[in-house]
Amino acid sequence: MSSGVTIDQVYQEIKKIRADMVKREDLEALVDTVEILSSPATIEAIKKSDRDIQQGRVKTISSIDDLLNESD
Repeated sequence: MSSGVTIDQVYQEIKKIRADMVKREDLEALVDTVEILSSPATIEAIKKSDRDIQQGRVKTISSIDDLLNESD
């Protein structure tokens, strides 16, 4: 006698559940975002960087040498 449920039906249900699950990478990104938003110092640094960009205080780094020379 059949139980009324096929393996294909079970497989389809598992696929639906899997599609709705939160991926580990998404959860890690969410945690990172919360940590950033929870740090006033980090938020202020981001705002300062945005102001620097808007006011043209940027430098183009196109090589490792440029980066290393920048720290001198």
